[in-house]
Amino acid sequence: MDAATESALRQLRTEDLLRAPCATCGSQLTFRAETQQLACGHCGATQPLAFTRTKLQEHPLGPAGVGAELPPGRVVEEQLFCCPSCGARTRVSAEQPTLSCGFCGSRAINPEAQRTRLIAPAGVLPFRLGREAALGVFQRWIGSKWLAPSDLPAGAVLDNLHGIYLPFWTFDAQAHSAWHGERGTHYYVTVTGTDGQGRQTTRQERRTRWSYESGTRQQFYDDVLAAASRSLAPQQPYLAEVQQYQLAEVVDYDPRVLLGWEAEVYSIDLHDGLAQARRTVRAWEQEACAEALGGDEQRNLQVRTTLSNESFKHLLLPLWLCAYVYRGRLHHFLINGQTGKISGSRPTSAWKVALLVLLGLVLLAAAYWAWQQYGGR
Repeated sequence: MDAATESALRQLRTEDLLRAPCATCGSQLTFRAETQQLACGHCGATQPLAFTRTKLQEHPLGPAGVGAELPPGRVVEEQLFCCPSCGARTRVSAEQPTLSCGFCGSRAINPEAQRTRLIAPAGVLPFRLGREAALGVFQRWIGSKWLAPSDLPAGAVLDNLHGIYLPFWTFDAQAHSAWHGERGTHYYVTVTGTDGQGRQTTRQERRTRWSYESGTRQQFYDDVLAAASRSLAPQQPYLAEVQQYQLAEVVDYDPRVLLGWEAEVYSIDLHDGLAQARRTVRAWEQEACAEALGGDEQRNLQVRTTLSNESFKHLLLPLWLCAYVYRGRLHHFLINGQTGKISGSRPTSAWKVALLVLLGLVLLAAAYWAWQQYGGR
């Protein structure tokens, strides 16, 4: 390792301790989502941050997918805390005496942090939603489901509300797809016959005309997101619903944005993240080719997709990890720390479901009665 790289690594290590003393009283500053500034919780002084977008560059992937050489200084050492309960890895300050795991809620004394070599984030999306705003999102959401118990808004006790920067890979790729398949078009013919009493009847019978079709399409995919954390695997459906970030607001990675927050390091490496993104792109291409084939129904659709000009970035994106207790049961939900999009688990009222089923049966019975009275003659 040359002197320039060693110097860059030393600088990154110093910054990652996240020390930013207040110029007025010397207390530690923290990043405030509401003002997008650093602020002192002791004396109230603020310090602006000059966000830049000069270092956000794509890193090309090699022919094998992940074999491209990363530029010097992109690999840095981070200090990590590994939760003894769930195994989630989190970036921590060396002086932090106790830790609360944002994923399982367990608390532990800070042991000697593990040290590992990681690909440094290229950019970060600062939190836009502070704690009070996140609470407001939760309170509106918890009472918005009609099938939820009526006492849910009053009975839900917030157990944990934890803001964390979650690691993501983003990938760019040029997709080229060749497809072929059969398109079915429905048409109707009049069929005559006789009923049980010997009277002539006619009916419309649906048939399908099949034709073979083929074609090609090209699409460039920009910033396909692939979560780089395994800690949220049980909540993956919720994460998929809330991770529509506005990535145009991503700025160059500045560790001061992490002050007062936690940031998990990635547990899904670049190779696995790339495989995840490729599956996503190929699924999108399958849907697009099916739409191009068209028709009322389809069969034997075959799509062959090749990807080229692939590149990646590593980003930290804001997420509120949350949990609440209702009647002794723990429920989890997630809030996008930029947009406020929320998704999670809400209990369902048994009597409301029963009422809905009963209403459906009543409507079905009414429809049957009407048919017997007017349509069955």
